[in-house]
Amino acid sequence: MNLSIRFFLDWQDYFAAQEFFRDSRYSIAPEKVVGGVVMVTSALWFFIDELNLAATFGLALGLIIVFGAPVVRRWASKRKWRREPLYQTEHAVSFSDEGVRFLMGHVESNLDWLYYQRLVESPEGFLLISGDDAFNFFPKRAFGGESMINEFRRLAQKKLKK
Repeated sequence: MNLSIRFFLDWQDYFAAQEFFRDSRYSIAPEKVVGGVVMVTSALWFFIDELNLAATFGLALGLIIVFGAPVVRRWASKRKWRREPLYQTEHAVSFSDEGVRFLMGHVESNLDWLYYQRLVESPEGFLLISGDDAFNFFPKRAFGGESMINEFRRLAQKKLKK
């Protein structure tokens, strides 16, 4: 069995895949936990220490952490995308029983299925996870229809069973 796809990713695809992967790893986003702890601690301090100004600053800091972290991640992702020309080239990927073959610009790599730990499916595509923060994203739009998507899903699930 040999499946081949070709696609371009833009930075929004890349960022959405990163966020989906991140959300699949955590039940509650770390910035919400940290920001919430800072806000609760500051609120307690605010009421215990007679309306302390430093506690007010802590409340504001907690809000900045909760709402600012996603904005910073988005900005960093866009910046990383613009600095790496390889991301902006066409991706030609072949899946077979032996592994996954990538051709991106002038770079070619052949990875055995053992390189990957698991498959995660998002509404937009598939993430082949290879490490704690590493994955390859394959958008569903690159596959030639639902039958090819199902064929890839079966192949990946068969090869990733341990």
